[in-house]
This record gives sequence, structure tokens and C-alpha cells, in this order.
Amino acid sequence: MAAKVTQALTTGMKVMGGGNVPAYTLEHLSNTRKHPAGSFETIIIPYIELGRDGTNAISYGDDMGTVSRKHAAIERRGEDIIIKNLSTSNPTLVNSRPVKAEYFLNNGDEIQLSMEGPRLRFNRSATGTAKMGVTQRMNLVMQQAVKPYRAAVAGLAAMIVVIAGLGGTLTYWKVTDLNADNQVLVGKTDSLELAQIKAKQEFEANLAAVRSQSDSALAELGKNNDALTGRLNNLSAQNRKLMEDVTVLSAAPKDANAELVAAYEVLKNDVYYFEVTRFEIIWPDGAKEELDFGWTGTGFLTDDGKFITARHCVQGWRFEPSGGVNTLNMMEQQGLVINVDFRCTSPNNQFTVSYKDFIYNDKNDQLIEDYEEGVPGVSMVAPMDRYDWAYVQTTQKGGMKFDKDLSLKMKAATKVFALGFTQGYGSSSNTNQVSPMLGEATVGQSGVTADGNISVTSKGWGAGNSGGPVLTKRGSDYVVVGIVSWGPHIKGDIGFLVPIAEVK
Repeated sequence: MAAKVTQALTTGMKVMGGGNVPAYTLEHLSNTRKHPAGSFETIIIPYIELGRDGTNAISYGDDMGTVSRKHAAIERRGEDIIIKNLSTSNPTLVNSRPVKAEYFLNNGDEIQLSMEGPRLRFNRSATGTAKMGVTQRMNLVMQQAVKPYRAAVAGLAAMIVVIAGLGGTLTYWKVTDLNADNQVLVGKTDSLELAQIKAKQEFEANLAAVRSQSDSALAELGKNNDALTGRLNNLSAQNRKLMEDVTVLSAAPKDANAELVAAYEVLKNDVYYFEVTRFEIIWPDGAKEELDFGWTGTGFLTDDGKFITARHCVQGWRFEPSGGVNTLNMMEQQGLVINVDFRCTSPNNQFTVSYKDFIYNDKNDQLIEDYEEGVPGVSMVAPMDRYDWAYVQTTQKGGMKFDKDLSLKMKAATKVFALGFTQGYGSSSNTNQVSPMLGEATVGQSGVTADGNISVTSKGWGAGNSGGPVLTKRGSDYVVVGIVSWGPHIKGDIGFLVPIAEVK
């Protein structure tokens, strides 16, 4: 820790002294409470940490529940920049692949903190700190070199001395910059006045031309009064026809989306916020231990009493070939028993289910040789394909209807609608506060893919919708044709749905 403090403060002093230090940016791709999508961070110090802890250089709030307090670190080593996974419970991914220990970053790489967590894009800066303004450099140094290590009093005191020593220089630079800015402003004011005069002259010339054309048009109309009368009679006939059409249209719903709005108010009651309430492991020697580990998703209740969700929402560790939860995957193959309880909450109902009660198809799972922190082992890995579904047969009856045959024959360009809790919005443990979000997408190709999934583009949902229902219009009803499965994070507008026909 002392080495990192010294390194950060040394870099900060070099930056404030006018030295050139390499920089890179991290663009926020996900919309979070602290970091709106499209904003970015310029990083100048050699080592930063990311997570929910307030001392991190990039910190997230409690709305990002799957982000660990110390989740990942980015370190500059000479010309290379490396990302490391610090979390033991949640993975760090680069371009959708989990980082086992560390990974050398390249321009454009996409970083994600946990499977359903926030995403960032890495880019090296073409210029270093030498070309930055004094205010920008000072803000970056105070935010990245001082704030994270404020407990290191000696280092902070040294930084204060440096900043104080630079006070006169900063003042001189400030005055010089203001004088230069003032000269530029005077020049811009003169140019603006000339532009206004020219624009006024052009407006007056155009106005004269319009008046001339108007006078000519009026004269022409006066000469052709009979033709105008005929046209007016024709317009009257057209007006009568238009009034008839308006009468017909007025009998139709005023809101083109009225049917969808009405359907949503009914269907939302069978969409459930799906969350872990207990995660217990039983060691091979019989000892039990509860872990502070969990996730959320979406599920739905059909009219035949099935509560359906995605399998990766129920048995997520099987879908992790590496990363923090891979320890559970490997240990399960050595006799570890995993017990998970879930709470399912809709706008008017709530019930609990157990992991062991779910029915799913794991025939395509494969054993692979793996390593966790350098220790060899074996993991059972489940592919993201048409078998990404799981259900519990309940005694309750929902209102969700489904069409298995249609789910395998969807046509390209067909509109589909998803209900779920994107990024956790609308979710709550209280039934009177739950309200799923409505998302829209377009079927990308007819039929199913080689993996047996339905492809969609321009999808209007994201992390949190996994396991939720996807519906389309069939006659006067909206029926379920798929389950939200996954979408590559590199191309976030593309997603895949498990056809409801695969649920046996």
C-alpha cells in the first residue's frame, strides 16, 4: 500500500509540475446512479481500483449490487496497461470473457464488473497530461492521487507543499490565459457583428423577392378566377370525403398503442422479480455455511401453473468457466452441495421457491479442465443455448398464454415485447411497489439460430431481464414465444431468446 501511495503522489507532483504523464480514458457504457452512460474518466495515475467502496478511483453506489467493494484494479506497467480481478465473489470480464488473474488491455476493450454489472470502454489517450489545462490537471491529481490515499498524511502533506509552491505559477498562468481569452473574445465579437449585418442584408433581399413573387401570384390568381372556382369546388368534394374518413377513424381507439397498454396492465401481474434470499453451501464433511452471495432476475407464471425463468438465473455458477464464482463450480465437482432459496414478487403476489425444486435440462453441460488461482481442477460448464430455461410446477394459475409452435417459426422483422426488471428498475420486495418495465425488439432472422435460439435486434432491455417473458401479437392476444436468455456485450443491441417450445 505504501508503494502505491508513493507512486500516486509522485505521479501527481510530476503532473502538477508540468511533466507529461501517459493517460487513458474509461467511458461509461451503462447508466448508473453515479455515472451516466456516455460520461468518461481520464486516468493519469499508475494504479486505480474500481468497486462500490467510496475510496475507489471509480466508485459505484449500492444500486450496483453485483459490484464488489473492491472489484477490480487497473495498473500501468511501463507501456502496458493491465486489469486485475480483485473480487472473490463476482467476476471481472473483458469483451464478455472473465479475467482469471490479469489481462493486458487494448484500445476499444469492453470491461464489465460482474455478469449483470456496469460496462466501461477502455481507450488510450493520444496525448498525455502536458497538453491539459492547469485546472484539469489539478482536479485529476486531487481526485486520483490525493483522495484515495487521504489517510497517508505524510504523502498528502508533501502534495500540499508542492501545490502551495506552484501557487504563484498557477496565478501567472491564470492571468495570461485570461488576457489571451479576452483578445480572442474581442475578435469573435467583431466577427459576430459583421455576420449579423450580413444576415440582415440577406434577409431584407429575400423578403423583397418574396413580396415580388407574392404580387405576381396574386395577379395570376385574379386572371384565373374561373379556374380557381373549379378547384375550390373540387376541394369541397375532397373535404366531404375527408370528413367521412374522420368519422370512421373517430370510432377507432384514439391511442394506437391502446391494446398494448391494456395488455400490459394485465400481463404485468404475472411477471415476478426473482432474487436470492439464502445461499448455503454444505462442505463434504457435512459442515454448513451461508454465503453473502446472490443475484436477481425475472420470472413469469403461465396459465398451466409453471413458474419459468432462465436457467442461468437459477444455477449461475454453472455458466462461469472462470472468475470469482468458479471456485463454487470446481468445488461442486468435488462434493460441495449448494442450496439456494429465491423470493418471487409480482405486483399482486409473492412466494418462495428452492433451487432443488427447479426442473431443467443439463444434458449439454461439459466437464472442462480449469484453474482457480493456479490450482488445477475440473468445472462443469453449461452453454448459453436453447436449454437456458428452468421452471417450477406450482399450484398457482397465472394468465400468461404461450404458443410453442409459433416460437419456432418467428418471421424476421416481427415486433416482440419483453417484460422484466432492466437494471433492477421497478423491482421491490413489496408487492405494491413492483412494476416491470416494457421493452421492444425486432426478430433478426426467421426461424431459429444454429443454437436453437430466436435472434433479436435493437432490443430495448438489458441485464435484469434474464428469465423474463417475450411476447408477440397473435390475433387479439399477446402470447409468450420466448424467454430472455443473453446478449453479447460487445454488440449490446443484439440478443437471443430461448423459444418457449424448448420448455418441456
